[in-house]
Amino acid sequence: MIAIVDDDAAVREALFDFLQVENLPARAFAAAADFLADPAIASFACVITDIRMPDIDGLELQRRLRARGSAMPVIFITSTSEEATRVRAMRGGAIAFLTKPFDDEALLGILRTVLGGRP
Repeated sequence: MIAIVDDDAAVREALFDFLQVENLPARAFAAAADFLADPAIASFACVITDIRMPDIDGLELQRRLRARGSAMPVIFITSTSEEATRVRAMRGGAIAFLTKPFDDEALLGILRTVLGGRP
């Protein structure tokens, strides 16, 4: 199961639909707090998230996951192209930092790595 965490409903729905077409199970969350509060959080294989979100942003989401001892892979998909933000995300343990608009095949390649060969 892949978690999609993005406050932008259009992006969230587009990513969810894309993953469904690729036969990848996913759940979408409108806020990082909702994802962090999910009792099944440990069952997710990875999280795809934006950097800029209200309340808990993507970098803080990643920090909180690591503080809980989670090694869950984090994939950032964002409109920010700030190098300092990318470096911070990668140093925090992100496995990818894709800038919107991103290439679908690039995301699938990253997910194949995360999911051990699937899709």
